[in-house]
Amino acid sequence: MQFGIKDEEFIRGKVPMTKAEIRAMVMVKAGIRPEDTVADIGAGTGSLSIEAALCATKGNVYSIERNLEGIELISRNAEKFGCHNIHTIAGTAPEAMDALPEKLDVIIIGGSSGNMHDILDRCEALLPVGGRIVLTAVTVETTGEIVKEFEGRPFDLEGFQMQINRLKKLGHYHLYDPMSPIFIFTAVKK
Repeated sequence: MQFGIKDEEFIRGKVPMTKAEIRAMVMVKAGIRPEDTVADIGAGTGSLSIEAALCATKGNVYSIERNLEGIELISRNAEKFGCHNIHTIAGTAPEAMDALPEKLDVIIIGGSSGNMHDILDRCEALLPVGGRIVLTAVTVETTGEIVKEFEGRPFDLEGFQMQINRLKKLGHYHLYDPMSPIFIFTAVKK
């Protein structure tokens, strides 16, 4: 499976989208198998949901999104990529997580709307031993919150920062155009 579908391939709007290089690394860390059941919390345009659905070909992906434009984009992108195993749940986590199946294999968290503690409580209940959470963060506050929130929880937590610089032509020259750094955390339930 090749990860990191080109950003231009997705139907876009004003909703933020996880960029290709970051999606590729999230998919590597998620380790999604064909039969897995996956939740994508804060799904945005559905770019991560699409990549997850293409991995979980015999499983299902549940995209939770509160933004109406995002919900429409998830549906349109799922149709475009032929991902009929994506189920969109409109709402904000953790309340919207009530519509998830009783057991999940992988949970991707791209946004918490300030509800990280309650979301992680629900994740802990939904994941079996070996289940994985992959979280992305762009702010220092969120990274600190994630580290603190996993203290005392039955998870092995790892994290790293990625900085992507894309080559850009400027006249006769080329330069590297930096994107905002992103932090990626992986937590495996023990």
